[in-house]
Amino acid sequence: MSSESRESIMVRAIDLAESVELPRDCNPRVGAVVVSLAGEIVGEGFHQGSGTAHAEIVALLQAGEQARDATLYCTLEPCNAQGKTGPCTQAIIDAGIANVVIGQHDPNAKMAGGELTLQTAGIRVDSGVLESSARDLNLSWTFAQENNRPWVVWKTATTLDGFVAATDGSSKWITGEPARAQVQEIRKSVGAVITGTGTVLADNPLLTVRELPESEQPLRVVVGDRELGNDLQIFQGSNPGIRMPGDIKDVIASIWQDHGIHRVLVEAGPHLSKSVWQADLVDEVYWFQAPTILGAGRLAIGDIGISELAKARQFSQYQVDRVGLDLLIHFTTR
Repeated sequence: MSSESRESIMVRAIDLAESVELPRDCNPRVGAVVVSLAGEIVGEGFHQGSGTAHAEIVALLQAGEQARDATLYCTLEPCNAQGKTGPCTQAIIDAGIANVVIGQHDPNAKMAGGELTLQTAGIRVDSGVLESSARDLNLSWTFAQENNRPWVVWKTATTLDGFVAATDGSSKWITGEPARAQVQEIRKSVGAVITGTGTVLADNPLLTVRELPESEQPLRVVVGDRELGNDLQIFQGSNPGIRMPGDIKDVIASIWQDHGIHRVLVEAGPHLSKSVWQADLVDEVYWFQAPTILGAGRLAIGDIGISELAKARQFSQYQVDRVGLDLLIHFTTR
């Protein structure tokens, strides 16, 4: 089969993977396509979340006997170990697949090695087909696997001169309703929302996604040592927020290592924001700016130890959008 044909089928597998959103799932998005010896698509599948059948299994079941001597396309290297489901490599071997085409190698050391297992079984394997597009399916999941911590999104809402609150502490609301609706969408895209005790005491926030039921809410994490009452909103309901004391680096790492969450949002005041920036933990930024000037108050970040303009953090790739009357500046730091 020509490289153009292989790529077009891999595009189909990528499209299948994109048909489901798994922002709060510990598993990646994966798509798979089975092409018969005659060149016809006879099976398709995509993964729908932890504990459900993997994309390859769904596609193989749909293909049935037509999987024998066929080619399997999958966006991610087939898993090679027992998890909540059995290893896909063994299912591929049992189905009689002759060729496997892989987009991205599996960065999960516990599940990797599928390519070698398939080759050892006599199956021809081609890997790295549209690898960049396959990686784009699961940027934060791949980042967490490779860095042993989640991808960190930092969000702030400030005046034009960089303040999150006035000198009297008042901060509701700096930005308008369209910007706040956009924040709901950002929260919906993460598995955990992190804030500090200062924000909880000052604003008594819920930090929830309004359209989601309690059982589907992102994990809400409060960092800091100040005393907090159990009557605060963030600790109410059947799925309350939790406290995680300790160094912010350790806290964020444990959200991935202990909870399997690969994308988190930091919504916090100057103290915690300063900590995540100083620790070089910020990977992505959503900065809302209102057409307002205060002249004094609480800065979004504060002093992070940069005293010379030449040492300032600079970001050349960014996007600026109008959200109601406010501006949204969005960029990644890496």
